[in-house]
Amino acid sequence: MYSFTSNLSKEEYDKFVENYSMASFMQEYNWANIKDNWDKFHCGLYKEKKLVGVCSILVKKIFKGIKLFYIPRGYLIDFTNYDDLKAMTDNIKRLAKENNAYVVKIDPNFCISDNSFKEEEIEHIYSKNYESKHKNLLKCGFKWLGISKDMHETFQPQYNIFAPMCDETGNCIDIAKVLKKYNRIKSYFGLYQEKRGISFEITDKIEKVDTLAYLLEQTEKKQGINLRNKEYYLKILKNFKNRAFMIFATINIDIYLNYLKETNSDVDLINQIENLKKDKGNYIPLSGALFLLPANKKGIKTSEYLYAGNNIILNNLHASAALVFEIIKFSLEKGCSYCNLGGVDGKLNDNLTHFKRNFNGRIMEFAGEYDLPTSKLYYPIKIFYPLLIKIYKKLK
Repeated sequence: MYSFTSNLSKEEYDKFVENYSMASFMQEYNWANIKDNWDKFHCGLYKEKKLVGVCSILVKKIFKGIKLFYIPRGYLIDFTNYDDLKAMTDNIKRLAKENNAYVVKIDPNFCISDNSFKEEEIEHIYSKNYESKHKNLLKCGFKWLGISKDMHETFQPQYNIFAPMCDETGNCIDIAKVLKKYNRIKSYFGLYQEKRGISFEITDKIEKVDTLAYLLEQTEKKQGINLRNKEYYLKILKNFKNRAFMIFATINIDIYLNYLKETNSDVDLINQIENLKKDKGNYIPLSGALFLLPANKKGIKTSEYLYAGNNIILNNLHASAALVFEIIKFSLEKGCSYCNLGGVDGKLNDNLTHFKRNFNGRIMEFAGEYDLPTSKLYYPIKIFYPLLIKIYKKLK
């Protein structure tokens, strides 16, 4: 009845993703190319010769030949169909044992709950049938690892904030209805930016990646964090051609100076901006981001706001907020129901949460991690390996 392959062709894999609602980019065929320091399998499950599920497995060597199987935001399958889910799980468990993997770890792309900060009635699309999906995974032998509010404790943050552009059925609404929900920040869009000489550009031109890398480096210095490097952004742009884009907010200092003079702004501020022009030139990038349109052409489509950076100057012009709105607007034009603004701390009191909630944010509490043990080494590694990693990071 069922057949399974761990070497599904890219053509078949991609065609399945195109027709799968809420397909995560991390389960696309080419995402494994981005994670080129992992080994990989591209798996497919057939039911009576029809492809009913796929998954991309990343394989990491832990020590002395022992490996970890990780399926980020996967599988792509009907989790409410126990028979299909069991068949996929059994075959992957067998594959894991053959490759000396002590565990299969997944963090599926559905939610325990999705809520509004405004406590209004919402669509609950990502959390639909959660109980059935969760119970089926447990029945297949997975162990649920529970809720983690610390976004750095798990492979993927369990709490994300989505900007919705859809009604309760998932159908797209027009941009005017979307904007109406942004009471606190909508005055910073459109004419506000135009008057101050700020313009926006969406591009996939490779030569622009230097500007993106520069802005992200600025953010790293300001916040004392480490993000990705130029080569990583290039890999995303090349592997997701026609769907990965950069967006930039750039200020024309001459226009900004004219605005300041026309509005009788403080002389010290005008002098400061004139000196900035002498130092940096007339066109200065203020904010930039890398975002990704979804591969699926049916069902619920979600764009991904992946990496963003801001210049350390002129932050009072709210260019970063306007830039996010431009991504949301572009995503809506491409038929998306949501834009995933990324992970936040589960306590929902960090700066990222306060910024992202302005976009009528949905608090998406994803199901989290499930482990499928395949070896007696599972429990010793589960206990000691995370501890060794923490010690290693502290020593480093």
